[in-house]
Amino acid sequence: MKMIKEYPVGTIFGNEEIDAIKGVLDSGVVLSRGPDIEAFEKEFAEYCGAKHAVAVSSCGAALHIATQLLGLKEGDEVICQANAFWVTIVHLLERGVSIKCADIDAYSLNIDPEKIEPLITNKTKAIYLVHHGGNPADLDEIYAIARKNGLSVVEDCAHAVGADYKGQKIGHNSEIACFSFSTHKNISTLGEGGMIVTNNPRYAEMAVGLRTNFPFGKKIKRQVQSLGQYHKPQSPVFMHAGDAWDYDWIKADEFGSSYRMTTPQAAVGRVQLKKLDQLNNLRTRITEKYNKSIDQLEGLRKLSLLPKCRNSWYLYSFFINSESGINRDEFVDCLNNEHKVKTVLRYWPIHLGGIMRMQGHNDGECPVCERVWFKEQMSLPISPQMTGDEITIIIRALKSVYQMLVK
Repeated sequence: MKMIKEYPVGTIFGNEEIDAIKGVLDSGVVLSRGPDIEAFEKEFAEYCGAKHAVAVSSCGAALHIATQLLGLKEGDEVICQANAFWVTIVHLLERGVSIKCADIDAYSLNIDPEKIEPLITNKTKAIYLVHHGGNPADLDEIYAIARKNGLSVVEDCAHAVGADYKGQKIGHNSEIACFSFSTHKNISTLGEGGMIVTNNPRYAEMAVGLRTNFPFGKKIKRQVQSLGQYHKPQSPVFMHAGDAWDYDWIKADEFGSSYRMTTPQAAVGRVQLKKLDQLNNLRTRITEKYNKSIDQLEGLRKLSLLPKCRNSWYLYSFFINSESGINRDEFVDCLNNEHKVKTVLRYWPIHLGGIMRMQGHNDGECPVCERVWFKEQMSLPISPQMTGDEITIIIRALKSVYQMLVK
């Protein structure tokens, strides 16, 4: 029997995407700064209901830029949920920022707002959250805590493109929201790509510079038109001298890098964005079939959603109830080996990773996350490309393994 597993591409491409790429190549526009990039940004901001969107090369790039927008530095502290992805925190570690891991809610897999405030100190600068699997986090509670304590909020929305929080798209009221269009995501810009969404015009302006090698800091206008023995020509544009003729720098706080999205990627993104709600609806229909089956199995439970929220279902997670007597690892092994249904668990608790343990983190730090991860959480393949036969086989396998292992 063929193994049923995650599709290598999480979206569906068609002739429209091919035509979009061909249109860019035939037009002769520059491939890294073409008009489709600005158009994609405008359309994505409008889709989210936000004021600004800045296209970048990946969600990791977006998160890196977010740390720069906030000016996070060594000695600062950031609170991040324990089941975040490594990419969520790597740029914080790079800058010497101390990470406090907040425990999660066992039913939604999102950060537990009640676990945030006890971690806040006078060094805390921000809260980093993930809408796990596309399930919207409790944003009202989290932003209320942030406002009360003067903290910024960075939303890792890598899973949540198209998700709704209380009737509004994720990103609508975000300080900084970072989206992913990588190969497995609900829409993709040819394998990699990301977007920063914000309602802060200064952040948007800085993000545009930081994705294109610009420095930011303190500088003063030069009063002379020469650099030593060299005088400023009448038209210095050909020199690519940047601001060398016009400014003297006093202090450089941040340096940008090459984090641009390409024009063909943006053209594909524009096509994909038009399909997003339809693609997410396909994921929702698969979820409804999975949920119906799990409702019939007493020892299992579904993921919980907040009222008036819509999950984008990038991942389909569910749980074993501890009183069922079922061993989670046996369940996963049976699905994988006996029924050829490949299960991939996401995400390993960040405080138990090697680098984080090197910095003093260890087991027992986030007991709910640890219990859920090691004993309860499972996942099933989900993709808009899945066939009805694949879904039927997975549901039969789920019921068969349950009946074999329940005690």
